[in-house]
Amino acid sequence: MTSVAVQVNRSIRKMESLINFRDIGGLPTADGRLTRTGIMYRSNEPHKLKLKDLDKFNGLDLKLICDLRTPNERKARLPRFVESGKTMTVNVPFYQNDEDYTRFQIYRQIMSQIRTVDFHQFMRDFYRKVLFESTNQIRDVMTLLAEQGSAPMLIHCASGKDRTGIIAAIVQLVTGVPRREVVSDYLLSNPLNKSETDRAIRMLRFLSGFRISRERLLPLLEVRSEYLEEVLDELFARYGSIDAYLMQACQVEEQTIRVLRERFV
Repeated sequence: MTSVAVQVNRSIRKMESLINFRDIGGLPTADGRLTRTGIMYRSNEPHKLKLKDLDKFNGLDLKLICDLRTPNERKARLPRFVESGKTMTVNVPFYQNDEDYTRFQIYRQIMSQIRTVDFHQFMRDFYRKVLFESTNQIRDVMTLLAEQGSAPMLIHCASGKDRTGIIAAIVQLVTGVPRREVVSDYLLSNPLNKSETDRAIRMLRFLSGFRISRERLLPLLEVRSEYLEEVLDELFARYGSIDAYLMQACQVEEQTIRVLRERFV
């Protein structure tokens, strides 16, 4: 389980309108240290930020916002706050399909295949796509995170659970956080996203004419330990270490990995 220190740290910055917002730091490393807090945050899409949380958000003094959504996902869903000029927003899109669909279009496509689609397998395939087919995007994100002056930073996708969860896991593994702690931290998206999950289930059941149960939809809308564990098993079987994966598969410079490790620990 995550440490009490992590829970305390996250409660300080809690934002009601960004339900999956949290610091990726504060976790113990294998050598007994803690990863730094206040360096990198993760969240669901910031367009949901409301005025009551604006002061907290601006108080983060972000230098970089890394948006993992596709161009169609971003349309009409950009942040409502006005950037101050000191915050750089960079879009590094991770695609769920070969086409750039909005989330609603993806849901409609899934509903059209409701009789045959396996949501559990759909998500497992997506995780493999991110780690083993989106290596250029992972290189670009790691390079951005290591750039001088980019901290504090925020990384987000739509729900802040899958694409964002994978990137957070990579950073945590690079900094020496044990795998069990990484997986526990990844699973925090489920309780944090519960209200949004319930809303999405109601919408999808309506779109399906109530032909699909809540239980069958949950693998699509929750994170599952096996999604992350399976791709990490494959990563370590292929490359032996997270550093080797980043350098060989993603062409990340060794110096970039060194900077990330120094910055976050």
